[in-house]
Amino acid sequence: MESLFTQTRRLAAPWRVAHVGLQQAATHIVFAVENAAKRLACPACGAADQPIHGRLARRWKHLNFFPYKAIIHA
Repeated sequence: MESLFTQTRRLAAPWRVAHVGLQQAATHIVFAVENAAKRLACPACGAADQPIHGRLARRWKHLNFFPYKAIIHA
């Protein structure tokens, strides 16, 4: 299921699906997506190879994934 989600959502390195949780009773799937990079470009100025100072966990509803509601946690 991880590879199917990765392909259909076109995730590319350094992003990856860490875990998929199917909750049939609630009719939704939770996709845990993570970024394993230690350094990235600065989102403000675009400077390359900057250390990551912190990460905020976020959760949102995505387009349905077949008959299931899709929740992404990153």
